[in-house]
Amino acid sequence: MEELTLDIHGIAQGGDGVGRVDGMVVFVTGALPGETVRVQISERRQSYARGSVVEVLHASPDRVDPITADDGHAAWQHIAYPAQLRLKEQIIREQLAKLAGLSAPPVAPIIAAAQPWGYRNTAHLHVEGDRIGYHYSGSRHVSDLEHDPLLLPALNEALAGLREVLPTFKSAVEGVTLRASAAYGYAVGLLHGHDRSSPANLADLAAAWILRTPIMAGVAVDAPGYDQPAPVDIHDELGGVAFILSPETFFQVNAPQAERMLGVIREQLALQPGERLLDAYSGAGAFAMPLSAGLERVVAIEESPSAVADGARSLPYNGIVNVEFIQAAAERALPRIEGPFDAAIVDPPRRGCHPAVLEELARLSPQRIAYISCHPGILARDLGPLLNVGYRLDLVQPVDLFPQTPHVECVVILRK
Repeated sequence: MEELTLDIHGIAQGGDGVGRVDGMVVFVTGALPGETVRVQISERRQSYARGSVVEVLHASPDRVDPITADDGHAAWQHIAYPAQLRLKEQIIREQLAKLAGLSAPPVAPIIAAAQPWGYRNTAHLHVEGDRIGYHYSGSRHVSDLEHDPLLLPALNEALAGLREVLPTFKSAVEGVTLRASAAYGYAVGLLHGHDRSSPANLADLAAAWILRTPIMAGVAVDAPGYDQPAPVDIHDELGGVAFILSPETFFQVNAPQAERMLGVIREQLALQPGERLLDAYSGAGAFAMPLSAGLERVVAIEESPSAVADGARSLPYNGIVNVEFIQAAAERALPRIEGPFDAAIVDPPRRGCHPAVLEELARLSPQRIAYISCHPGILARDLGPLLNVGYRLDLVQPVDLFPQTPHVECVVILRK
């Protein structure tokens, strides 16, 4: 394997340190700006190379000791938390300048997490024999996980219970989803079976897991031929609204930071009684429902059937009557929707908005748009079409939804 000694001068989208050798850019996993490192090269192309740190020859003062050996899902745990925040802001500014041509984007100071560990209310784990955990970086093999410091305590209790009973049923499952209610402190599980799974074996595993783990309120099963005897739901809260959620329905993974993000949207959109709100990529209505009070109409568009079903059944639970859920891909639903809308929220997946969604936003022409993004580069790409049709960029508010990782959420406010 080729090895190089490099001085690291920058940080890249995705979290790798950036160095140069003979005019070629080298992206280095595990390196920090200001460091000198020895790098093992894993990929070399004509204009760039990738590698990982073998030895830190000169450490940055921002480097700290990691608290867990499994760093694949906590890739920035070697960086002091204040430095993580600073680097995330830097990445956002650089991506907006490079890809959107914004020399001085209005990036506000990032909203730090009060709890940079033990915040996640969801985990998707793989099962391989007796091992439960995440895949090793760049591999399909499972890194055995006894405790995940990113998870809420209820999920680590659930994980411990599953680890204890799994050896008896290890051929039954290939994965598990853990969900915790941040509001109420309990957990539920979703076992993912495979074609060879015995329904009886899965039922016995679910029963044994619940019996072993008092914090578990229920276990659902996702497997061919399995007949779920009763629904398994989790209740949680956001913005004063109670949500009834299936284990497979996406919800914000960091409840305290999601509340702060919702607060930014509420303040910046400044919705007035009688106005109309459009929410594309709405999920189960995490933003649409808390913001609906006093509005004439809220249209929430979401492709996931389980999310739409959960949002719809949460409406009467909260006495909300002015939110309409539409189950469809946003790019298919929006051309059939007539305005006017005073404001819009778009919270697309990591890949960003479908081009047709941006075209339809331009057609509907809401006066205010809140665009929520988890990828600064994709955000920069999607801003272009909106800026070209007369929107101005008023605010980029980073929110650290994912401490110990290079991922960062942004609430972007555009106005006509």
